[in-house]
Amino acid sequence: MRLRIPNIDRVGLVLDISQVLAARHFNIVTMEVEPNTVYLETETTSPGEKGSVIEALKSIPQVIDAVEIDLMPHQEKAEQIKAVLASVGEGIVAINHHGEVTHYNPAAEQIVRLPYQEVIGRPLAEISPGLPLLETLRTGAVYNNREIVLERTKSHYLASGRPILGARGRIIGAVAVLKDISDVRELVYTVTGQMTFTFDEILYTSAAMQEVVAIAKTIARGDSTVLIRGETGTGKELFARAIHAASPRADKVFVPLNCAAVPDTLLESELFGYEEGSFTGAVKGGKQGLFEFANNGTIFLDEIGELSSHLQAKLLRVLQDGKVRRLGGTRENTVNVRILAATNRHLEDLIARGAFREDLYYRLNVIPLFLPPLRERQEDIPLLVEFFIKRFAAKLQKPVEAISETALAKLAAYHWPGNIRELENVIERAVNIVRDKIILTGHIVLDQSQTPSPRGAAAPERPLAETLDEVERDVLLQALKRYRTSRQIGAVLGLSHTAVLKKLRKHGLSIGEKSNGRG
Repeated sequence: MRLRIPNIDRVGLVLDISQVLAARHFNIVTMEVEPNTVYLETETTSPGEKGSVIEALKSIPQVIDAVEIDLMPHQEKAEQIKAVLASVGEGIVAINHHGEVTHYNPAAEQIVRLPYQEVIGRPLAEISPGLPLLETLRTGAVYNNREIVLERTKSHYLASGRPILGARGRIIGAVAVLKDISDVRELVYTVTGQMTFTFDEILYTSAAMQEVVAIAKTIARGDSTVLIRGETGTGKELFARAIHAASPRADKVFVPLNCAAVPDTLLESELFGYEEGSFTGAVKGGKQGLFEFANNGTIFLDEIGELSSHLQAKLLRVLQDGKVRRLGGTRENTVNVRILAATNRHLEDLIARGAFREDLYYRLNVIPLFLPPLRERQEDIPLLVEFFIKRFAAKLQKPVEAISETALAKLAAYHWPGNIRELENVIERAVNIVRDKIILTGHIVLDQSQTPSPRGAAAPERPLAETLDEVERDVLLQALKRYRTSRQIGAVLGLSHTAVLKKLRKHGLSIGEKSNGRG
């Protein structure tokens, strides 16, 4: 039986309540006293005895009422704390001043991988000696995001600890918040806003690209290492992202790293991480490398041919055994990472010169994927040009809508040593300098030595009549897309319908012309 007894406080009230219960041989299990309220918990009793006790308590002077309740205040608070701890996603571990575990929520149970019954009430030092929470209990030291690896259970998490202080500032316990390392990786991946890219976003109409994309979609479903090969600017990283997005690891992290962009002295610590004190400037507590960060996900190593022989040997160890060892460390961590590599270099020549390990080459070249250069897929140029025009017109807030046929022909005749990346630059340059809605031949600057005129006009040596004819033809093409008769076109352009017909014949066009000058 649990009762709440509101009252007008006076001396001896608790004694009177106790005497009523003692006279009827009721044993008090717990009693809590608050201002103007007494809470009682007694042993189980029959309904008849319960009613008589309640009436007797109500008859005590200064007692306002006696009401049954479900839980005592301390029980209600304990249930609330339990519900809160069960609802949070982070693990919570608390210890008392003896170092015994007093709280251990379900999230902590999943992260630490030890059952509740083995942990609760036991000294933390027996469960796992050397944890920083014990130091917090002794000294009050605060720590944040300390990396913890429990060899016993192979659990890997970040922990932050705080002391629990009593009313006089004395340490009466300590509490730690745990975050599973895989959840931390996903959080970082989400917050940093990693770019996603799928096969649906790859623009192509050519047979060569159809074949490459079909192969890539097939190998994406597997878990083997892929070596993406192609000239610079062919889109190797975009293909790597598309393969990851179509793989079973799509909901895990994708970590790209350009091996040529990071100095060799830093690349090792970036890839493999380091332990505390391994070198001057090392972060306290050490740091995990990208292989550990990408665990269960995908790592993309661009410009793989630029790796030093020392790093080639360490990468081979990861590919062979799936294990990494941090700089200055002795422990090997097992990682489950799919490796996608890319290069624009001829690795076979590097092997012949002794600059690239042959055994690493065969580990990387499990599935080779060759991307064709732009000059071998010229039928894709109009589609790519249209896409880039829309992108840069929106970005630069320019009214550019199309490209002339002669300008498009100029692009098609070029050999594109920089491939799609160079084409993108050329279109961005053209959109910057054009003043009207149509990109003309003079706006296409393919050589860095060429400098466009300030007004974005054609090069000075180009005849004015040629430029005017090109503009006139493209205006007619745009009109033919929207109107079906020469009279409608003439009304818009301010010409008679006979003048329209004459100009159409001049440019080899006719009513119903399907060409739009954009490819």
